[in-house]
Amino acid sequence: MSSTQVHIYVITLVDNVQPEDIVDELQAHGLRVKQVLAALGQIIGEGSEQVAAQLRGLDTVVSVDAQRTYRALGDQS
Repeated sequence: MSSTQVHIYVITLVDNVQPEDIVDELQAHGLRVKQVLAALGQIIGEGSEQVAAQLRGLDTVVSVDAQRTYRALGDQS
């Protein structure tokens, strides 16, 4: 996976942090925020692997996971 490729990431935050309160900090690290899932404590955004690595180092972040697409067996689409 190239560090310059853009991927979609799901960022999960620690329990005591409201996603709306950390959006600016994530953007300052280079994440392009696409969606805030406040009820789940998650933020979805786009960025490079380098951006994801920086976010993983934040105290307020539990995990940064690349979005995955799953298909049923036999699904040709």
